[in-house]
Amino acid sequence: MIGFLLRDLRGSVATRSLWVFCASLFLGIALISACAGLLQLVRGGLADQQRTLFGGDVQLSDRRAITDEERAWLDDNGKVSLLQELRTMLGTADGRFTVVEMQSVDAAYPLYGTVRLAPDIALAEAVAQAPDGTWGAVYDSALAVELGLVPGQRVTIGELEVELRAEILEQPDRSLRADVRGPPVIVDERALAATGLTGPMSLVDYDYRIRLDDRDPREWREALRAAFPDATWEVRTVVERGELVGKRLNQVASVLLLIGFSTLLIGGLGVTNGIAAYLQTKLRTLATLQSLGARSAQVAVTFIGQTVVVALTASFAGAVTGAMIAWLTGRALADRLPIEANVADLAWPTMTTTLFGVFAAMLFALPTLGRTLDLPPALLMRGIGLGERHVVLRRNWQFAVALLLLMTIALLLLMVPSPLIGLGFVLTAAVLLFALNGIVNLLRRMGRRLSGLSAFEGQFALRMAIAGMHRPGSALRPMLLSLGTALTLLVASSLVIAALLHTLNNTVPARAPALVFYDIQHSELDQFEQTAGALPQVDQVVTAPLVLGRLREVNGEILSSSDNAERAFEANDEHKLSWRVPGIDSTTVDRGAWWPDDYSGPPLVAMEDREADQLGLAVGDTLRFSIQGQTLDVSLAAIYKQATLETRFWFEAVFSPGVLNPFVTRHVGSAWLQADAAKHTDIDAMNAIGAEFPSVVTIRTTRALEAARSVLNSAAVAVALVSAVSLIASVLVMASVVAVNRRRQVHEASVLHAIGLRMRTVLNTALYEYALMGIVVSLFATLIGGLIGQALLHYWIELPSVGVRGVAPLVAFGACALCLVGAALWLARTLKATPAVLLRETV
Repeated sequence: MIGFLLRDLRGSVATRSLWVFCASLFLGIALISACAGLLQLVRGGLADQQRTLFGGDVQLSDRRAITDEERAWLDDNGKVSLLQELRTMLGTADGRFTVVEMQSVDAAYPLYGTVRLAPDIALAEAVAQAPDGTWGAVYDSALAVELGLVPGQRVTIGELEVELRAEILEQPDRSLRADVRGPPVIVDERALAATGLTGPMSLVDYDYRIRLDDRDPREWREALRAAFPDATWEVRTVVERGELVGKRLNQVASVLLLIGFSTLLIGGLGVTNGIAAYLQTKLRTLATLQSLGARSAQVAVTFIGQTVVVALTASFAGAVTGAMIAWLTGRALADRLPIEANVADLAWPTMTTTLFGVFAAMLFALPTLGRTLDLPPALLMRGIGLGERHVVLRRNWQFAVALLLLMTIALLLLMVPSPLIGLGFVLTAAVLLFALNGIVNLLRRMGRRLSGLSAFEGQFALRMAIAGMHRPGSALRPMLLSLGTALTLLVASSLVIAALLHTLNNTVPARAPALVFYDIQHSELDQFEQTAGALPQVDQVVTAPLVLGRLREVNGEILSSSDNAERAFEANDEHKLSWRVPGIDSTTVDRGAWWPDDYSGPPLVAMEDREADQLGLAVGDTLRFSIQGQTLDVSLAAIYKQATLETRFWFEAVFSPGVLNPFVTRHVGSAWLQADAAKHTDIDAMNAIGAEFPSVVTIRTTRALEAARSVLNSAAVAVALVSAVSLIASVLVMASVVAVNRRRQVHEASVLHAIGLRMRTVLNTALYEYALMGIVVSLFATLIGGLIGQALLHYWIELPSVGVRGVAPLVAFGACALCLVGAALWLARTLKATPAVLLRETV
């Protein structure tokens, strides 16, 4: 039988009907394989470079330099390297300034990996002090692009002029935050002291990296805590960092894989219809085999074997294609992410996705195969298939389908890094399919009632189209399940992207300041406000204090001793504190109420909602803060929200008037330009402030918005690609629907045309049928996709959907129209024939 099934599969013209089967399976498996392969490459890279990326085995962070006793303990228990970081302004000789993250290193840096420079010199040589006293520095390649910096050029950082001696090609522990905080500039630790930027209250991060050759990092941390129980530093280990990165990576990978599984779910209907179309051409072959004495098991093995061969071929081709995409993507991202594009690492995901493709294909194909093979030979010989006769699946077939379903779900949960997310996908898919089936049954009942109404008398084509929604073999169910699911995803994604772009392009620019300032020293505040306010075309300058402090107690409970892990972690978390200043941040009270502007009673505080919810705070709680070594007891009067894309400073706590006065040492601020300001006025203002106040960090919000738009544009492209893949899968399913229903439509057209009905009326019947299904599918996608998009915007992203609500019906009806018009044009070409030709096709 194996030889027969292969010869029949190779020599039969009917195998052309399987192209939709193969294409649907190939598309979904290729997407899954690409995501699984890329995940494997990233995992392998993280495992090999984990310590290099982290900078050590343990990192101890604080806002101050540790004591000699503490440093001695660290030196006795590992190899130590100190990295000091602060954000500041870099100025060129021609008066241009930009934000950089200045990093000072010692002789031990880096503990893992190497810093590659151009020209190829040692880092110690590049940052050393020259005989004339000039310190050297190395700079990130982003600065070469932005300011055109070259080796040998001199720049100013704070009060120090340094010579740029090399460009950084590779920095092993370069943080992804560098794209937000500013590109790094590395200097010697003694050069940092000469900049004048490291005063007593300067915002300098002291990061002590420790290398432990054979000791467990978590045991080392416990020994450190035992030696210094009252220390306020933050200690992180490479193990915890790896677990955190792995958790986030698994979440992202799970979502990407579920997109692939969703596409395969949509394409699964194409698999079902492709098998149905193939079997429709093999009905007489089935009848012949059974009439000649072939056993049911032999016939079943023949056609199931053919299905397995086709599924294995399509799945393997899709898996290999996806692996190639993952490998090429890995090579392209190797400069930015820890990816090692090793082809051998892709073997396991390629095998598992191939196996998953075979399981999924058989799961979708087996019910159709079982019902068709159970038809009597007499019906098969007359060409009567499943479209004309309802067949209940026998128990042995039901058992096989149930077993395949369990195996497919088990393999899916094995492939998804987060099993809970995978289980959620399975349950969601089941609920969605159940709901869609309910809608299909409802529409069929409505179609049955509408087709008998007297209002449609004389509208033959329309009446036939309505009747087609509930007749056996109707395309309504596969069309709604496939195209409806894809359009729902497309509508929800488009609504989110449109809302984000609308907010960035309209809401934020109208409210956002042109410049944002950090690290304004208290002693320079008056002079700064005068200088900034006097700059050409500056309309308004607003400043607010910035105080750093820690929350120590909540209602008498010491957070560091709390059994609640979230509260214990917050004990060493430094918060940004201030008081209310109009125009600094866009905030709205969520719980409680603000105090009056002239309030002079007991100290009050308002907390940002994320911090408050993380700690389980409620209005009326008594909080104790530690600020600059002093304790401060306050009552929680309000909990506020911050505008998602408009906030500049993200203050975690805002105090009532006068409470923070003894602790103020620095300020932050914003500047707005006049409405008719010239295009580059903000750049001129930034350069002027940089020249006058070199320690003040100035950020152009235009640049931040451009970065946000760039990220959103990339997200929009990614969403468009995902949506395109889903739509392609839906188009394939529609092609399979058209192919399966072609026999019925040709038969009806031949009969109607033979009794004298015009071909135009026949075509109108088919077009009306597609139009009705298109309206139903578009309304479904608009409603469900719109609700999903609104929920994401309101509860997750916290953005209004005002101004973009028209996107949902536009996308749904537009995309659906494009798909159905293509199907209708193909059908119109197919039905252009004489009655004799049409009748010959049905004999």
